Amino acid sequence: MMISSKTLILLTFVPLSIFSCAKKEKHKEKEIPEETTTVLKLPYDFENPSQKITLPKSLKEISGLSFYKNNQLACINDEEGKVFIFDLTKKEISDKIPFGKSGDYEGVEVVDNEVFVLRSDGLIKSFKIGEPFEREIDCSDPDVIEYEGLSYDPTTGNLLLAAKERIKDVDNKKMIYAYDFKRKILFKSIAIPDEKLIGKDGKKTFRPSGIAIHPITQQVFIIASQGKKLLILSKDGAKEALVDLNPNLYKQPEGICFTPNGNLYISSEGAGGDGYILAFDYKK
Repeated sequence: MMISSKTLILLTFVPLSIFSCAKKEKHKEKEIPEETTTVLKLPYDFENPSQKITLPKSLKEISGLSFYKNNQLACINDEEGKVFIFDLTKKEISDKIPFGKSGDYEGVEVVDNEVFVLRSDGLIKSFKIGEPFEREIDCSDPDVIEYEGLSYDPTTGNLLLAAKERIKDVDNKKMIYAYDFKRKILFKSIAIPDEKLIGKDGKKTFRPSGIAIHPITQQVFIIASQGKKLLILSKDGAKEALVDLNPNLYKQPEGICFTPNGNLYISSEGAGGDGYILAFDYKK
């Protein structure tokens, strides 16, 4: 296999910078209000995607995706230390960019030209495509057993990390953490009480597997593979919708991202078959 020029450049990183989140500061997380009056007209038909794109074998275990640039998504699987650039027009991988050793990678987010990859234990590895730059950010937390979702909030300039599982489900809440680049700290950002996650089946099972910020409305979309639900919050953290996902269509949804014009992509492992991406057109 030929190695792209991007890959060759990435192999000449400058010395690694490591930022620790060990220093925590008290920060009052936003909690979903007890009652909301918002009536949300969903801008997506979650039962009828505009496309279903079958992925190649190297992305059978796809665990995260992010918008990269026009008609291209950055994808990761939960085993290899590589970012796969997937071309939506050609329906094929156009580049593979190695960034580290094999590991349990669960989230990816591209911010400008920097790619951030989240490992399940909270270590974030980043690099710039085509530039000799890399760094690591330690966002481990004693309450978090496993992270499984990464996004970027352009209004605050913070990374958002979705905790899939915390120790004994601390406080009976699901938690979204934020990493502040300026202060170099990790803090609790959004607390989601379990009672806000009860679906039509009467169950409150909801273990976040992906998170994304809508580029136009700034709403927070949190998807859960375990529980098969999609939670939509306003930019202020108020619950706007809880969508029950069809398990026949969403076999193991773990990745979620938007294009700048609001189109939505959700990736899913094949649960024994091929991985795939569902595309949804944004309807204002």
